[in-house]
Amino acid sequence: MTNQEKFHLLVGETIMFCQCIEHDIKVLYAGMLKGEFTRNFASVNRKGLGTVVKLLSDLDNSDGNPYLGCADYKLLADIATIRNHWAHQGYVEYIYETDKADAAFTRQYNRLNNDHNRLQKLYRLVEQVRINFFRN
Repeated sequence: MTNQEKFHLLVGETIMFCQCIEHDIKVLYAGMLKGEFTRNFASVNRKGLGTVVKLLSDLDNSDGNPYLGCADYKLLADIATIRNHWAHQGYVEYIYETDKADAAFTRQYNRLNNDHNRLQKLYRLVEQVRINFFRN
């Protein structure tokens, strides 16, 4: 597999991680709220990612025993920026470079690897928190 092919694969997985994390935090928030889950989810599902992260953080930390830590919430707060970069800018920041195309690709590829690895860990963590929360 070429680096270009890896790049395409990693972009897809990175965006998938963002979508799954966003869905899972909305599910967690709806589950933690008092009231009927389906109604809570319908309400929270219309909210933006940044808003839901803040609401979840406040609710999760309200009892002094949060499911997710400060570093996790910091990365959750960054997801919208990461997602927007890969959805809107990741390719154009190297494809249209004519003088330094290799350097621009390498810069984007390294950034993508970093984002992908961070989000993969967060994806697994948030998924496990969701599963554990609803088991209890």
